[in-house]
Amino acid sequence: MRKTLLFLFALSLIVFSSHAQTKPLDQLSIGGEFGLPTGQANRVYGSVIGASVKLEIPVSTSPFNFVITSGINDFLVKFDYTGLLANATYVPVEFGTKYYFSKIGYFEGDVGISTNINSNYSASRSAFIYAPIVGFSAPSSKHKGTVDIGLSYEGRVESGGTVSQVAVRVAYRFGLK
Repeated sequence: MRKTLLFLFALSLIVFSSHAQTKPLDQLSIGGEFGLPTGQANRVYGSVIGASVKLEIPVSTSPFNFVITSGINDFLVKFDYTGLLANATYVPVEFGTKYYFSKIGYFEGDVGISTNINSNYSASRSAFIYAPIVGFSAPSSKHKGTVDIGLSYEGRVESGGTVSQVAVRVAYRFGLK
């Protein structure tokens, strides 16, 4: 019995150590976003600019990755409201999964909390946020990283309605060691 347990222990060490050598690397992407407000937000805000950082953690060798995203989004007031209203600035923190349906194409779904950092904001400071995303990561010709381009819908659910946008994110993604 002891020999069998020792054999299984040694075999599991060999399997896990060889798996660790082929495990995909964690990826970090840093990028900018440009969006257009939708729904109720479209009445007051004309465009959205932002920046974000995304960490991808592979789930073994499967096409799924866990993602953690944070950044800043600034909803810019339309010219008609300049001086009357201020821009709305949000800091989202999202968790989700990314599924690669091909070598470069992916679907992603994120949920989390979005916090408004403006002092003159009348709605709730923190709210639930969700974001479905479709995109691709194309290899860069000069570097070991990839250029990541994603199209997303992002909705911040508040008591008075949803502050939402359709956005394009362009980022540079590279592996972490």
